[in-house]
This record gives sequence, C-alpha cells and structure tokens, in this order.
Amino acid sequence: MFALKVQINDNAPITGGAKDLGVLSAILTCTGKLGPSSVPSRDDETHDFTFRLGGLTSRAKGQVDEHLVWMEHHELKLGDKVTVQIVETDDVDAVRSGREAEEAAHDERAYFEHCKQAYLDLRGIYESEG
Repeated sequence: MFALKVQINDNAPITGGAKDLGVLSAILTCTGKLGPSSVPSRDDETHDFTFRLGGLTSRAKGQVDEHLVWMEHHELKLGDKVTVQIVETDDVDAVRSGREAEEAAHDERAYFEHCKQAYLDLRGIYESEG
C-alpha cells in the first residue's frame, strides 16, 4: 500500500497508511504574524507551526469510514526540519486516534431548500430596491 513516512528533526520516523485509505495527508501549517505586512487576527505578533499526518478511509458501502491520525505536533519551532517521503509498504505505524466520518448528504432537495433559505435571508442585503 502507499504510505507517508514522516520524520521531524532527529526523532524516529512515523509511517502512516492503511489498507482501506482513500485520503492520506501530511499538513504543515504556519499561522500568525508571518510577514512584516501581515495583520494577524490575534492582538499579539506570535506565530504557530503545526504538523498533522492523517487520513480518511474509503471502505465498502455500508461500512463506516473514519478520520485517522498518526501524528500531531503542535510545538514546532523555527528551524525544525519536517521530512515527508512517499513509500510503498505493508509496515505502517499504529493509528494514534480516529473518529467516525460523517456521511456527506447527497439529497438534492435538502440542498435546494438550504440555498433557497440562504437567498431569502440575504436578498435584502444584495438586491437593490428599485
């Protein structure tokens, strides 16, 4: 199976993957005051660097899909090195956490009613009175 092997600095690598995955992601996120002209939503000038290795199963109809997490780092700092390698292996690390995925609704009528209500709620703002 395809997997992602992730190493942060000199820590032991973690390999995320599963036989029933449809999505596998390695997400490095930087937030806050990142540039001299940025106006962050917080009052201070701090920044955060976080990393997450996760995925979403793609199981047969009638089986519950799950969001899976192999790694979450919320304490990265400037200069840390994150290495991501795409591998093909049957040797993956255990999942740290998982939660049931909500099934997306494919009900066109419900979607139409939602859009109709949004239109009715907002038309006074966006339509000019003639």
